[in-house]
Amino acid sequence: MLSRAFLVLLSLFLAFSAQISRAQAQDDLALPRVLPEDALFSSPVGGLEQTGARSEIVEVSNQPFSRALRVVIGRPSAETNATQLTLPNALPLRKGDALVATLWVRGQSLNKAPAQLQFLFEKSTTPWTKSVVFDILTPLVATKWKRVVIPFTIAADFAPGEAMASLRFAFGPQIVEVAGLGVVSYGKTKTAGELLELVAAQNPLGRVEVKVDLSQGAQKLGGFGGNFAQPRYGKVEAMDAVGQFNLDNLKVSQGRIGIPLNDWTPRRGTYRDEGTARAALLQAQILAKRGIPVIGSVWEGPTWLVGGAPEEGGKVLPREGYEDCIEAIAQFLVASRDKYGAPIAYFSFNEADYGVNFKFTPAQIAEFIALAGPRFKTLGLKTKFLTGDTANGANLPDYARPLLQNRAIAPYLGPIAFHSWDALSAPEAKYREIAALCAQFNKEIWCTEAGHDSALWQQENPWSSWENALRTALAYERTLRLSGASVMDYWTYQDNYPLVSSDGKTPYPVWQVIQNLEKALAKGHRIVASKSDNDDLKTIAARGPQRGQFSLVLINSAGAGEIKVSGLPKGAALMSVLDSSTGSNERAVEPRSTDAEGSATFRVPARSVLTVLSLKSLNF
Repeated sequence: MLSRAFLVLLSLFLAFSAQISRAQAQDDLALPRVLPEDALFSSPVGGLEQTGARSEIVEVSNQPFSRALRVVIGRPSAETNATQLTLPNALPLRKGDALVATLWVRGQSLNKAPAQLQFLFEKSTTPWTKSVVFDILTPLVATKWKRVVIPFTIAADFAPGEAMASLRFAFGPQIVEVAGLGVVSYGKTKTAGELLELVAAQNPLGRVEVKVDLSQGAQKLGGFGGNFAQPRYGKVEAMDAVGQFNLDNLKVSQGRIGIPLNDWTPRRGTYRDEGTARAALLQAQILAKRGIPVIGSVWEGPTWLVGGAPEEGGKVLPREGYEDCIEAIAQFLVASRDKYGAPIAYFSFNEADYGVNFKFTPAQIAEFIALAGPRFKTLGLKTKFLTGDTANGANLPDYARPLLQNRAIAPYLGPIAFHSWDALSAPEAKYREIAALCAQFNKEIWCTEAGHDSALWQQENPWSSWENALRTALAYERTLRLSGASVMDYWTYQDNYPLVSSDGKTPYPVWQVIQNLEKALAKGHRIVASKSDNDDLKTIAARGPQRGQFSLVLINSAGAGEIKVSGLPKGAALMSVLDSSTGSNERAVEPRSTDAEGSATFRVPARSVLTVLSLKSLNF
């Protein structure tokens, strides 16, 4: 039961928030409007035929708006932008300007789940520089409207028409309605961070119930790892200060290195153990000495072998070059094993589906594996190929399925692998297809590049922001919950999408989140069912291999609130609670026990990640 004092405080807070919201709305009217007047209804939705879609303008009553754009998607699409609305900017924008997008949404998918859409603000031509990518779910109740407020910072200078707001609708069969879309500019008067805090204050989480079922177990976790890929980018230093800090302070369960094939084999039959190739071999050695299994992946190859320009994407290896390429890879693997004492357990071409930088169709990579597997075996190598290692999760099922069905290469295939850059935007059904592959072919699922935005490097130093930490937590939660991944390898544990400052001395908020996820979702634990009754609160729960071990991660993307968790062991031993949120490093909340009904209640700050550990899990 809530105390009378708390209820009074809550009502005062809500009233104050309402005043802020009204004042903010009045302020917004006086701010420069980035989009043309009535843009939502004056521009056509593109790509309707690609998804069997239709769009119309409908009347709405009893709302702050009188009209809405309704988009009905008829069939699935491989690309979320197959059906989208694009609206060019009407005002010049400067890099670093703080903008706020506001819209109202409601809808429902074909299976009665919330509908999904995505808001972007990006350059209107290649390279499509993105200022924000924001994923939106409609309310659980299809008739209920939800107001969405999105603060962001402009990533570059844009003249009128050079950028655009985009709404993407192609997330499978669904009905989506959008109203009240507007974008206003605060210029340099506020930061996006300040606006994020203001929005959270206006949208408190309130009271949420989370139900956990410790009996419903899913994948067994293999721990968290990371990429060590700086030599792939030309560095001759094996381990920078960022990588060393992570090795010393995180429980690294797996390491993925880049094999600089372009430096290793500068000409046919020549294998050079120096420069970046030596740095990569030393990385494998450093990891092996710590007992950390190693994945080796190739991004770039020498021009004599694959042609094209250096670092050019989408290069296709000619069939007559397969044997030379296989031999170059094999000799690197042998050198790592015999000279450096570091056997490489798994190999892949990085994002071969997309072509970064080698591009293979499933049929082509199957033929390559059929030749490479026997050659590896002849040399006594136990290295297997990752199945897929695709650029994102949505592309994985169609790419990996024919490989898994190919009996000729089955002995040479290891775990199914993908990168989670689309974790916050891909349709849920696509990520559930990944878990289905695991069940059908009895193979582990690994996320070999874990992150939330492959274009994040385009923004101004985003690594130390709390927003980066929060969205990383959301990407990990969605990937683990939907895909059945048992291993998550963060991109990267070195100074590229870094977790700590370049001198290795100052951990960023994202580092604290990763460390707490590592504690809660430790190797040997098993993901269990958990469900929140509010979509602003994401949850992931696990039970340990020992009786009485359990853990819970609560990710709140809204304002402050109170969470009641049920389904835990009755009268369980004391729990430790770690709270990470904006404006604070981390605080340990006073330990407590569950009550006689197996419940516990927690207060959560705005935009926070709460980690709950049972006493028996603390030293696991």
